[in-house]
Amino acid sequence: MASSSSSGAAPWKSTFDSHLKKLGSSPEFYLATVSHEGSPRVRACIHRGFWTALPENSHNKLPKNPPVFDSDCPTFTTDARMSKVYDIFASGKGKGTLEQSRAGTGGGGPVEAVYWVKDISMQWRIKGQCWIIAADDVEHEGDGDMQNSGTVTVKAVLQRYMRKTGEDGDWSWKREVENHFGNLSPMMKGTFKNPPPGQPLKDGAGPGEALGQKAGELQEEDLARKNFRVAVLTPQEVEQVDLSDPAHNQRWRWTLTGDGKDEGIAEWEMVETWP
Repeated sequence: MASSSSSGAAPWKSTFDSHLKKLGSSPEFYLATVSHEGSPRVRACIHRGFWTALPENSHNKLPKNPPVFDSDCPTFTTDARMSKVYDIFASGKGKGTLEQSRAGTGGGGPVEAVYWVKDISMQWRIKGQCWIIAADDVEHEGDGDMQNSGTVTVKAVLQRYMRKTGEDGDWSWKREVENHFGNLSPMMKGTFKNPPPGQPLKDGAGPGEALGQKAGELQEEDLARKNFRVAVLTPQEVEQVDLSDPAHNQRWRWTLTGDGKDEGIAEWEMVETWP
């Protein structure tokens, strides 16, 4: 059995979103990347909502973007010094270096995310590419001469996944990134001022770096701003596995079969498979 969809949200989005809500306010998932050496890497991450559709957070007092866009792209936040950021740059089309991965926006490497919803015995697997966004790179909105090639590429890719909702308003990339930081707790914000992850303790910490710090807003925190990144997954294949009934397990796979370039994503095809 196969079916396809070519307009509006992806056909799997609403069910996936409803299952995420069963994981609480900080849904965990596992992210697999390919290292610069070609070896597999996996780590636990926190789902931070969908790109252009941040969840409400009563502690975040920053001005929000108007609901001008929607998307099917899961997001998480990370530190530019984490190994997964280098993986995402190095395995992308541009084969980014370690220095480039820590410098700013780019990436595009292949990833796979797995969500396990224990209460209903449901597994979701999302394959696609991952893109990294640095706050400083999106300061100069609409000014191509002021944006590096990585920023131009990431914006072009993500805009294909951003659907207009029909609402009006001034939507800002900078505001979206700052609100991702604003949605974090003060202690979580402070982790972006930690010493470099994975660095030997004997090497010590740099100026302003220490464990257990808190932080305010992104514009007020130079060190945290330097390290903070928003990561966006652009799905190309999505799989749902229902294991709630051992006698009747089910599996569905949606594949992105085309894209509309300037007009957005064109079509998802669904096939039901043996579990």
